[in-house]
Amino acid sequence: YSSTAIPASFTDAQLADALRDVWSSVWNYQAFEERAYYRIAQERVAMAVLVQESVDGAAATGVAITGNPFDANRPGHFINAQVRDEGVTSASTGEIPEQALYYTYPPPGFVERLSSSSRAAGRQVLSDAEVRSLAGALTRIHDAFIPGGNWLDGRAMDVEFLVTPTREVVIVQARPYRITWDAGRRYGEDPESGY
Repeated sequence: YSSTAIPASFTDAQLADALRDVWSSVWNYQAFEERAYYRIAQERVAMAVLVQESVDGAAATGVAITGNPFDANRPGHFINAQVRDEGVTSASTGEIPEQALYYTYPPPGFVERLSSSSRAAGRQVLSDAEVRSLAGALTRIHDAFIPGGNWLDGRAMDVEFLVTPTREVVIVQARPYRITWDAGRRYGEDPESGY
């Protein structure tokens, strides 16, 4: 589906046009074809529009999963972050985001760095304190959208965030995400786990 941006000093007409553009994108070619591929009945499709305030000059952007996609036996959050002006989900070929796992168990949790950003010249995109703060928000989001859901069934949330120029972490959006672990990474299938 389409996204669009309008200026901060928008007119009613600009807002109305932007809403119509996003709303009508439910029928764009790519959306139609993807639904057809997954055999989703076209006549049952409904559209919603998310309107969010833009943050100019974000210091970083990121995407996180409220689960550990590498190992079901180690609950945590998988966090990808990149410096400003470079999207995490639309990175150029050969670019690497900063990647971290925040393990939620044992409490109080801890950070494991998996990769450094190829654009940050050796600096951390998110400090350990920012990762911990973000992890707290991710846990709250997970618990709100997956009430009573345990961390072992693969249900998670895909959360987009950004860091303002004053280093405030802002949640942009969240949507359901399913983690599928391959053999040996699912709970109780680790040969060394004893389960």
